[in-house]
Amino acid sequence: MEAKDVRAFFERVAGDWDAMRLAYYDERVIEKMAEVSGVSKASTVADVGTGTGFVAAGLAPRVKRVVGIDNAPAMLEVARENLRTLGASNVDLVVGEAPRLPLQEGAVDAAFANMVLHHAEDPAAMLREMVRVVRPGGTVAITDEVAHPYAWMREEHADVWLGFERGRVRRYFAVAGLEDHRYEPLGMH
Repeated sequence: MEAKDVRAFFERVAGDWDAMRLAYYDERVIEKMAEVSGVSKASTVADVGTGTGFVAAGLAPRVKRVVGIDNAPAMLEVARENLRTLGASNVDLVVGEAPRLPLQEGAVDAAFANMVLHHAEDPAAMLREMVRVVRPGGTVAITDEVAHPYAWMREEHADVWLGFERGRVRRYFAVAGLEDHRYEPLGMH
């Protein structure tokens, strides 16, 4: 699965994604990411793979500024409408790729990616890029799928990876230079 295939999938499902995602995750991911990151009203954060703005909208009332980044313009159009409806005026939406985030080094206090890592061709490279844009002492928070056998998701959802086992996540974080990390299954379903 190539990045263009993943982008094409999200361009195709943008209008339906908010209903589709409920089968996989809900607001608890935002609560957990905010909790582990320690963000505050003074924080600037990045939402990598923002999609329709679900995480960005949940973080917006908690922080000073959110930069939502996605490579699918159709998803960003839905996000723009969602955020406008919610009155989340402190969210900037930007077209960009996870391996080359359109942010300066150390630009944010935290970088979040919800259900994005399993779409990355090189998960360690994605994490390294997230580390690059986070200020020293900041947080990189990932929520994603645990390893599963559902190979059909490669075709139907453009998944590159069928979730991740704890050891693989540890290795990705270590390669990205993240020494202090934890792995915690949220048990959404």
